[in-house]
Amino acid sequence: MHKLSTVIMCFNEEKNIKACIESVLKISDEIVVLDSYSTDKTVEIARSLGARIEFHEFMGYIEQRELSISFAKNNWVLALDADEFLSEELQSEISEILIDPKADAYYLNRLNAINGYFLKYGSWFPHRIIRLFNKHKIYCTGNPPHDKILNLENTGTGKLNSLLLHHCNEDIDDRIKTINNHSSQAAKYRFEQGQKTNYFRILIKPLWKFIVEYILKLGFLDGFYGYLMAKTTASYIYYRESKLMELQRKK
Repeated sequence: MHKLSTVIMCFNEEKNIKACIESVLKISDEIVVLDSYSTDKTVEIARSLGARIEFHEFMGYIEQRELSISFAKNNWVLALDADEFLSEELQSEISEILIDPKADAYYLNRLNAINGYFLKYGSWFPHRIIRLFNKHKIYCTGNPPHDKILNLENTGTGKLNSLLLHHCNEDIDDRIKTINNHSSQAAKYRFEQGQKTNYFRILIKPLWKFIVEYILKLGFLDGFYGYLMAKTTASYIYYRESKLMELQRKK
């Protein structure tokens, strides 16, 4: 059976870190927490559960993910954020995979929640991401602020069916803060890459995104939170494009 290193990125996650670590205790040969100098009890809780703590200031999600993986002593790695945790079914599925892996990297099926409500429609589910892998067979990339783990050419991927649970936002206030922060990072990155926007993109892209999320992808079946997430996802597009326009005008 292959040994597994679980690596977790976090900052001020005292509300979530316990559930995250406890969900991987049975399947991990080591647990490494990469902390960005938390000011709450995150590190204290993680240490009490047997995790090894590494520190580094936050460099961006892509760079931070890459660094967290580099701390793993074993070839097989499970990469998590502190607000994610494994269902019992996923724990069992990963244990079986590690006996004799048939692929180099595996897509996990992430189920996202806001204020404890798990979203089952829109672009939020199914949400497949590579998080279990042989660290020599993948690389980290993405469009800031979002990171993505991809497998190298000539390597194989598989899919796990059980759920990776993710508390993406505590409440509406947290959701608004997230889209404001992420839209600023995304606009800055696009500006630095030489990308441009215009009034058409500012006006039409958010509207179309809402239609896709709420109607075409059946977000309305998630009730109030389905509407909220469709609306705020559209708002994210509006803020991103508007902030990019502002950067263009300043230049």
